[in-house]
Amino acid sequence: MKLKRNESIVQENIAANLFRGREGVGGKLTITSERLYFQPHSHNNQTQPLELHLNDITAVEKRNTLFVIPNGMKIKMHNGQEHKFVVWKRAEIIGMIQDTKMKQKMTVIIKTR
Repeated sequence: MKLKRNESIVQENIAANLFRGREGVGGKLTITSERLYFQPHSHNNQTQPLELHLNDITAVEKRNTLFVIPNGMKIKMHNGQEHKFVVWKRAEIIGMIQDTKMKQKMTVIIKTR
């Protein structure tokens, strides 16, 4: 993953699985000041990365996997897409994403004034 100009890493190497159809794609999630970036491990069937811009995210929610395991996270996008992840310490990760989104909004407000 290549950082963009003025972009910084908030947290990297977060072990995660991303549900793509029936496959739970294993990989690493990175949170930056501008986006979420999921890089699958090379041994998965689906190895294309996923990049989600923070300003396109409408909600980050807790969800249970297999109906009862409290380790899921759902990311809802403005275009109606949803991305479902399995992560450890999901409350901490959701908090990081929400805090980063808030800081990004504050930066935009300050720059436009």
